[in-house]
Amino acid sequence: MTDVHLTAQGGTIIGMSPAQRLHEALTHAAQRHADATRLVILGDLTHRGDTAQYQALAALLQDAPWPVTLMLGNHDRRAGFEAVFGHTGFQQIAFDAPGHRVLCLDTLDEAAPDTHSGLMCPARLDWLRAELSAATDPVVILMHHHLAKTGFDGMDRIALRNSDQVTDILHNSGKVRQIINGHIHRTIQTHAGPLPVTMIKSTCHQMPLVLGEGSSSLSVNEPGGYGVLLLGPKQCILHHEDFGHPEASIWNDEGSHTP
Repeated sequence: MTDVHLTAQGGTIIGMSPAQRLHEALTHAAQRHADATRLVILGDLTHRGDTAQYQALAALLQDAPWPVTLMLGNHDRRAGFEAVFGHTGFQQIAFDAPGHRVLCLDTLDEAAPDTHSGLMCPARLDWLRAELSAATDPVVILMHHHLAKTGFDGMDRIALRNSDQVTDILHNSGKVRQIINGHIHRTIQTHAGPLPVTMIKSTCHQMPLVLGEGSSSLSVNEPGGYGVLLLGPKQCILHHEDFGHPEASIWNDEGSHTP
């Protein structure tokens, strides 16, 4: 999941409750994917990054049926996150999955001149190089900010500022199979150099398909979504799951059977 933008005390975004949307996402996922081995939230955990919002997030996640890995995005703030979750320093995490090594990158830059763009500083780049060098399995990269252009000019102005450098490091390793990011609030398939990139929807508000010049704050009340990542020795598969539609029945269409 990504881009939760949790508010506290009943706060809303374009008339929507991020807390209610996250509750719906967690319920939907628990009903359909309770066998998942991990939930990763790819940043923008909160809308303003204050302690009360992280406390509200912790309360919503306490009954999740999976271990939870939290990443940071441009709307997050380290002090508020650390006060509730206790992790200090960069929130960079590596873990093993079937046939793969998964690297969760910390792209938050609280000193960004434009407030919302991201950066991998020298210390974080050193960590990335070391993890890639040590990896013996294909690597999946999870990150908040995007490396690849999207056609949303406002969002592309607040991408990862050293995206070319990071792309070169990932490509030159020869180990990266897939890059997955949030930040855009829309499902997008593209590539960074030769590397495949998938962007997934927010659990809350989405980016409307208004291409070209435009604000990075455009939002539309469309169904939320999340990704289901299947990893095995020979494949990396990402399914996109929406929630918030009217519940649909599953039918076995006898007329579609082949002889």
